[in-house]
Amino acid sequence: MRIVTYNIHSGVGVDKVQCYARIGQFLASQNVDVALIQEMDTRSPERSIEDDVEQLCSGHFAQLIASPALQEASGWYGNAVLSRYPVLSKRTLDVSQSGFQPRNIQEVVLDTSLGPLRVINTHKGLKKQERRKQFALLAEYLREKMAGSQIPIVLGGDFNEWQFMTKAFKDIHQVLNENPVRATFPVAWPLFRLDRMWTSFDLKRTAEHSANISSISASVLKTPETRQFSDHYPILLDIA
Repeated sequence: MRIVTYNIHSGVGVDKVQCYARIGQFLASQNVDVALIQEMDTRSPERSIEDDVEQLCSGHFAQLIASPALQEASGWYGNAVLSRYPVLSKRTLDVSQSGFQPRNIQEVVLDTSLGPLRVINTHKGLKKQERRKQFALLAEYLREKMAGSQIPIVLGGDFNEWQFMTKAFKDIHQVLNENPVRATFPVAWPLFRLDRMWTSFDLKRTAEHSANISSISASVLKTPETRQFSDHYPILLDIA
C-alpha cells in the first residue's frame, strides 16, 4: 500500500501555474492508493468544484473525501483524502483557535487490502501558540482512538513546526511511531520538516498487532514534477 501526504498549495506550483490535473496524474503515475491532501482550494470562480475534484482524482482514485476548513459560496478550502478504497466512515474535528485561521483534523476509515485502516489528515496553524493547543487536541484524540479501537492508524499532514529541536510532538510520539524523513519545505532549498507521518504499526510485536505488516518505509518524494507542482515536497509511505 502506498500512502502520500501532500500540501498542494491550492494546486499552484512554483512555476505559478494552477493545475490539479497534473498533480492527480502524478499521484496516479506513482500508483498511490491513498493521498492525504492539505490546502485544496475550490473557491475559484473560474473553475467548478466538480472539475477540481475530477482533475485531482484523475481517473485513478475512486473518490475524494472533503474536509473543509473554510466554506464559502464559491467553494471550500481545507483538507481532503483521495482514496482507491471504499470508505467505511469519515469525520472532521474542528481544532480552530480563536483569532486564527480555521484548522481541522480529518479522519477517514478505509476498507483497504490490508483490512480497515484509519487515516488522519491535518494541517496545523502558523503560530506557535495555536499549534501547541492543536497538538494537544490531536494527541488526546489519538489516545482516545487507540484506546477504543484496534484499527491501525496512519497520521500525516503539514504540521507547520519550524523549530529544529522541537519538543512539540512529545505527546504524539507516546501514542504513535513516527516515520522520519528529511526536510520537505521549501522545494527550492528544503530546510524544514513541516510535513510528517506516523503509524500505529509496531513491527517488533507479533503479526496480530502489526496487521500482518512486514515492512514500512517513508521517503520524501523528490522528482522533477514535485519540484514544480507545489512549494512542499510530498512524503510517500510504503506499507507491505
